[in-house]
Amino acid sequence: MASCEKIIFPASIGGQARVVGFFCPTDADKPKGVVQICHGMAEYFTRYDDVIRHFNLEGWHVTGLDMLGHGESYEANKAIGMPKGYFGKGNDSMAKTVADIMKLHEKAKEKFGSHLPYILYGHSMGSMVARYIYSTPEYASEFKGFVFASTSAPNPAVGLGLFLSSMMCVFGQGEEEGRMLNSIAFGSYCKKIPGARTVFDWICKDPNEVDKYIEDPLCGFMFTNEGFRAMMVMMKFIQSKKAYLGAASAPALMPYGAEDPVGNYGAGVEEVASNLKANGHSKIRTIDYGPHRHELMREAVRERYLKDLTDFFEVVVG
Repeated sequence: MASCEKIIFPASIGGQARVVGFFCPTDADKPKGVVQICHGMAEYFTRYDDVIRHFNLEGWHVTGLDMLGHGESYEANKAIGMPKGYFGKGNDSMAKTVADIMKLHEKAKEKFGSHLPYILYGHSMGSMVARYIYSTPEYASEFKGFVFASTSAPNPAVGLGLFLSSMMCVFGQGEEEGRMLNSIAFGSYCKKIPGARTVFDWICKDPNEVDKYIEDPLCGFMFTNEGFRAMMVMMKFIQSKKAYLGAASAPALMPYGAEDPVGNYGAGVEEVASNLKANGHSKIRTIDYGPHRHELMREAVRERYLKDLTDFFEVVVG
């Protein structure tokens, strides 16, 4: 495991909720900057151990947190009854989760220094969070570059998903598992995988990695209805005209696998990139890694992927 310091601080949703964050310093004499990681749905920051160690070896400090309802933040809030896959109650719960991420960013500046360049790297749901920040000027200005890894395709069904999840919350089922929404969101993800062994085969081609994911009690859990509502609110914003128009001018890298259903097998990622470019954001680059699935850091292409990331960081900081 990478050597990381753990911190705990109050969550933006208030009450007794707390968030767990991490600082993972490089041993380099002259650190190149700081990479802040936003993890994906139903996983957690320290799952990125190989990624963190690679960044550290290349001279980068790393920071990140476990979002509410995930990883050690879930563990820290068990006593107050907060379930997995839950960011809080109401339409602004994801905005408050983003506020937590920016709180950690401020703490990272205190820890590592505000003179260093900061890069925001998000994977999957974390890439959507990173896109949210990219399109929020007061937040985006804090980062020199962005990575939207294995990001989501534009989804015309977001409005319906938001309506259904909101209705479930209105009827007092906000903290219950969102079984209907989970089926709608992920039910077709293995349809292009002949003889899929598990419902999570879309994650990675390596069956050992899929098994590790399934066996991890902090991975692959079902979101609550409130969690799905938070996701839908975020997705509605990041695929809006306002988000594309208001996006930062900083460089952004968008890597994907051509067999990843989250990005509509690459077509959706390229569509997002085209929409950004069409609205005047020219420093957008996509990388198609070919016949690989969602978690590129666990696919056979992992070494190339990690090198491409740090090469991009080097270009960003000049």
